[in-house]
Amino acid sequence: MTAAHRITFARVARAEWGKLITLRSTWATLATAALITVGLAVAINVNVYRTAGAEVSPRALTAQTFLGVDVTSLILGVFGILMITGEYGSGLIRATFTAVPRRTPVLLAKAVVLVAAGFPATLAACAAATLAGRALLPAGQHADIPIRAVLGAAAAPVVLALIGLGIGALVRHTAAAITAYVLALLVLPAILQPALPDHLADDVVRYVPVAAAQALYAVDTGNPFRMLAPGPALLTVTVWTVLVLAAGGAMLWRRDP
Repeated sequence: MTAAHRITFARVARAEWGKLITLRSTWATLATAALITVGLAVAINVNVYRTAGAEVSPRALTAQTFLGVDVTSLILGVFGILMITGEYGSGLIRATFTAVPRRTPVLLAKAVVLVAAGFPATLAACAAATLAGRALLPAGQHADIPIRAVLGAAAAPVVLALIGLGIGALVRHTAAAITAYVLALLVLPAILQPALPDHLADDVVRYVPVAAAQALYAVDTGNPFRMLAPGPALLTVTVWTVLVLAAGGAMLWRRDP
């Protein structure tokens, strides 16, 4: 039996987990993302409820409390990119692929450990933001954020981080991958809306990754753009994630490190 055949996915995942948690930048990034999520939730709700007559409803409270999730998604997206492009930049990827010649398990292991590290951090941040949002409601007013919305808000940045990881595997260069990520997830949706005919715009835009991710935690939107329901939104972001990671894995297999 060759050395390559003795390398199990569990061992690859443990190795990737060890690489991830020993980096101080990992903890700094997750802490920064959490602080931004909670900090913006506090700042936005304080500002909104400073005005008499501000809307108090699950829809409004959810939107205000999780507005910072878009910023967190950008941070974790770059974090996902750096998980793979950082190794290309340092040359560590050669040692990684020497140890795991099949290569694809490396990308899958990075995806698993990204979820394992990222989702608990975003879930804790979203739970804290929820508590802060409820505490800041005007006296005598009551509104709840559904648990589904809290879980969706925690999942959205992690899903987009996985897409970032796939883009990093495709592009391999940090600056180019970040540019591609920003263009695909932030710029493209903004361009599509005015560029497409009215009868197509909403139907197309709501299926782009960032819009589908936002739909995971939207509540009774009343939004000028029709958003997907949570179930179809989850399916959409799952399909996008699988497609981008599969493309990244295929590129890792075909190209030299």
